[in-house]
Amino acid sequence: MALSRGAKKLFEWLKQQRAGTIVSYKDVMDVTGWSEVSLTTYIGKNKVAPFLQKLGDQRFKLIMDGNEITESFFDETFTQTTPRQVKLSSGEPLQGQVNEYKLVEPLGNGAVGHVWSAQTQLPGFTLVAAKVMLPRQDLLQGSKLPNVRERFRREARNGRELNHPNVVKYIDVGEIQQNPFLVMELANRSIADKLCDSGLIPEEEAAEIILNAAIGLDFLHSKECPHRDIKPANLLEFSDAIKLGDLGIVKWSDFDPNFTGGGTITLESMQLGSWFYMAPEQQESPHNAVKASDIYALGVTWIQLLTGKVPSPQAIGAGRYQLPEVRSGVAELLANMLRYNPTDRPSLIDIQGTIQRSYLI
Repeated sequence: MALSRGAKKLFEWLKQQRAGTIVSYKDVMDVTGWSEVSLTTYIGKNKVAPFLQKLGDQRFKLIMDGNEITESFFDETFTQTTPRQVKLSSGEPLQGQVNEYKLVEPLGNGAVGHVWSAQTQLPGFTLVAAKVMLPRQDLLQGSKLPNVRERFRREARNGRELNHPNVVKYIDVGEIQQNPFLVMELANRSIADKLCDSGLIPEEEAAEIILNAAIGLDFLHSKECPHRDIKPANLLEFSDAIKLGDLGIVKWSDFDPNFTGGGTITLESMQLGSWFYMAPEQQESPHNAVKASDIYALGVTWIQLLTGKVPSPQAIGAGRYQLPEVRSGVAELLANMLRYNPTDRPSLIDIQGTIQRSYLI
């Protein structure tokens, strides 16, 4: 579907704006040439929702920086184009920008993507992980899907520029029937799977996992890139290291309020489990996630490794959760990682130093 002249003008104008700017209905109408009736119609159809947050008194707040809005993202959002739903099967070919792959077997799926093991065709038959974006439309708001697709593509682009022993390496990117996919190095298993297999993880081994994650986070944070979704499922076990995977594609606000507000938030819900690891500032607004939000999530993860249980956000907020039995200095560190105020949480350097001193790693 071709964009109207007004929509094209809106895109060009948005590209020049900064997130957080307050504008009026009249500002938008002057730019686009739309009448107030047309603008109200577009608002009602969620065509401008990812860009303009409706406020009172006929005002908007700009949600995204202009440099984050690509033409393809705007087109998909405004025309509400959705990719075709594809059914993946073993042997399905995927053509990336760098190589061709064939799907082998499914490894798991979530609210946004299905992960398969896949085999490279050249130069050798190396196994990799292919993550294909196939969003659960019963979980995600329709107006958010184009935004999620763009973040998925951005993860692939940015991930290929990251090179660190404790961050999963992104290898390739492509699309299958308008559904983007990305290709990563294949882990032996996730720490969530390890927990399912063993129940609990010994204190020294848990400390080494958290140390690896903290080192990987330190690298991401040095690139001004909070992870935003630290949890055992996103800590991946390789033969030589624990690596961070899944760089936070889905935000809590992407989910359908009818789902999240219906008393269905449980830890067993794979799609919504991240809620239990979110820091208070991130729960309140996903846009407020900061580097210290990752430290909070890492603390919750550490408790789960040692106890097999995840304290609820309410229990942590009320101080009514049980810390695991660990060495005294480590227990104090762990408690501080779960502080309500982000500025009260320890730094990643402090976390690394305490673990290394306490366990002689």
